[in-house]
Amino acid sequence: MNSMTLNKYQLIIMADDKQVVLERILQVTRYRGFLINGMNAEVNTGNNVATITMSVSSERPISLLIDQINKLIDIKGVKVDNSDVQIKQHSA
Repeated sequence: MNSMTLNKYQLIIMADDKQVVLERILQVTRYRGFLINGMNAEVNTGNNVATITMSVSSERPISLLIDQINKLIDIKGVKVDNSDVQIKQHSA
């Protein structure tokens, strides 16, 4: 059994509402060695901006993934939201 410790992150990605964006994000995530634990995507039809919330885990630094996602052409921004992780740590 492998004893590596996986760090868990929640990313909030703002992107143009185009079908190919999600495929590109998934491809970059896989190439950078991150596991996808969950994903939710919503579109604001008023401004055609998609908000993608993605939970990932890896032993690699999250900056590797964020930098690559930000390079994608239709991405407006990426931020890490670890408030759920912090809440779990405080309640333990």
